[in-house]
Amino acid sequence: MTRSIRKGPAVSALAILAWGFFTAAAPAHAVPAVQIHAGENLGTVTIDDTAGVINRERLSDALDDLDFNEPTNVAVYTRNGEYSDDINAKTLEFARESHPEWISDKPEDYGDYWADGLLIITLSVEGPGDGQIGTYFGEDRKVSTGQMESIQEKGYEDFNLSRWTDGVIAVATKASGIMNRPWYKSPALWWTVAAGGGGTGIVLGATAAVRSSRRKNFAQDFHAGREHLTNVTMDLEETELAAKTLPTGSAHAAQLERRFADFMANYRETFDVQAKLDIAEKKYRSSTDGVEAAKKFKDDAQNLDRTDDAIIAAAALYTRSASWEEAWRAQTKPLADDLSQISTLVDDAEPELAGSAAALASYRVTAAESLEAIGTQLKTEEIDVDQALDQLSDLRQGLTERLDEFAKAQIDAYAENDEEKEQMREAMERSRNSTGSHSPRGGSILDVLNPGAMYWSVSSYHAGYTSGANSVDQSRESASSSGSVSTGYSGGGSFSGSGGSSRF
Repeated sequence: MTRSIRKGPAVSALAILAWGFFTAAAPAHAVPAVQIHAGENLGTVTIDDTAGVINRERLSDALDDLDFNEPTNVAVYTRNGEYSDDINAKTLEFARESHPEWISDKPEDYGDYWADGLLIITLSVEGPGDGQIGTYFGEDRKVSTGQMESIQEKGYEDFNLSRWTDGVIAVATKASGIMNRPWYKSPALWWTVAAGGGGTGIVLGATAAVRSSRRKNFAQDFHAGREHLTNVTMDLEETELAAKTLPTGSAHAAQLERRFADFMANYRETFDVQAKLDIAEKKYRSSTDGVEAAKKFKDDAQNLDRTDDAIIAAAALYTRSASWEEAWRAQTKPLADDLSQISTLVDDAEPELAGSAAALASYRVTAAESLEAIGTQLKTEEIDVDQALDQLSDLRQGLTERLDEFAKAQIDAYAENDEEKEQMREAMERSRNSTGSHSPRGGSILDVLNPGAMYWSVSSYHAGYTSGANSVDQSRESASSSGSVSTGYSGGGSFSGSGGSSRF
């Protein structure tokens, strides 16, 4: 797809100002390509998600918002890989078999280069949080090795947490800003010119880019918050009725009653904030204060959405309404999910982890039996709702304690020194707090009433350990290697296309 590059007055003025300064001071199976027209200079987008890890719609929407410096076609290829794979060669092999249009057909290139105007992103998934990322460029879009490394590194954090779509979006976003970047947009140039006192135009250009990014963040958080608040509004009458049916003298119900008093006040306040943000001017949406306000609005609305779910579930349990069993399943689901995932941690565990792994495996059995017993006793009214929730909390804390012990054993087995141990502990703690505070399960009374990190989920544990181990690996590689990007195509004959890959 070929289109002219839009060069508005701001860009022209910026170029003139910058030129004046330098004159004075110079020394899954292949998916058919989809044509997208909204993003500036975005041509065709091809997504071959053979690993089945990408949210195609979200990725397409994100690419649609990118502003490339020159017309660029984007190809995303995911695959299930092995540690020993050379994904440069695998990408070339896939292109020759499935997408010959990715390879230049110019007679003078003899099929030895990638097609002009092309960015290829290859994600090779080897396991949760493990794999390789490759970026490949048409000769008219190629970047330096250092720039390519910075592009790939942009996705590492998300990849380490198995957020595959987010990682690919991060890589594409970074690439869009670097490929064929005009000289007057160079970050180094901004600082050099600003330091020299003559780069007003270029600094203004940098500021405009930052403001544009802030407006996007503002819009995303505001939209998410508005959806949560809409859910709350639609359920408001049911929530009010549910709160009135909560029994007195019940510890958990009393806490929820106090939450409801705050809930109504917070709802009205959050609704007012939504109205103000909705009419906010462009200048405010581009500011740090505006972005922080939108994020707080999203978090507050999300907490309200979770709280009303918990109140409605509690009312169903305490009154034994027709939906009480469904409400109880919502309480037990977090633990049931965790118990079903324990095998991902303990199966094939190293010998030095045998003790803590056995404790986890044993707890999986006893906790599952106890969980079933609690449900039976609650159904026959041998215990009341508070007792059932207290016993459920004890089970979840018991799992957390065993995960703590397993974490210590895993860290001791993997880390080679105190610095690496601390690096891994910090990564696991970040994941635990992040998952606990931002992703509690809907309708869970315990998750609403207790601190976010009180119960450690197995998925959060796994993501944290993977992130920590990969962080240590990268530190070791950085210490022993001058560069992490691997270039060249083994078995590719004379193919010399620009690009390379790295591990995350």
